[in-house]
Amino acid sequence: MFLFSKSTALLFLLTVVLLVSAESVHWQWREIRCEPHDGDEEGQASSCELQLKEDENDQNPRVVPFNTCNDETVEGELKTYCDILCPGASTAYRITRWPQQHKSCFTHTTYRLEKREENFYLWRSKDCRTSSIGFMIRCEFQSPRSDFLTDQDLFRVARRLT
Repeated sequence: MFLFSKSTALLFLLTVVLLVSAESVHWQWREIRCEPHDGDEEGQASSCELQLKEDENDQNPRVVPFNTCNDETVEGELKTYCDILCPGASTAYRITRWPQQHKSCFTHTTYRLEKREENFYLWRSKDCRTSSIGFMIRCEFQSPRSDFLTDQDLFRVARRLT
């Protein structure tokens, strides 16, 4: 029969809890690229393409086959909100943007990540709405990757919300 000291038993229990919680967290990345197009009307938001990535350097991103963005007027200001398709994420972070030195896109002023209910959105306003800009975003989930929706289910849910 094995006898453990209280400190050994406590250390073992803490290790088990940490291992279980570490396996129940996962990250996903989103890359969003916005580009104006010839023929766009004056003041029209640049079109954005959203890509789903398993990690920041994923060489095989999955392109979302529809536009996740729409315009809203918030407190008298026109903003373009793009669903980044991270439903149920506990948080989302902007990892980087390009170009790094952008003349009309400033965090918290002309773009920002915003959580609404269970979804995160990237909004752009003023001249940032109409410019060429890209963002890398990391979403953190408090569940294992295997619990997340398949791309097809994610797209089906997102189409109902947009």
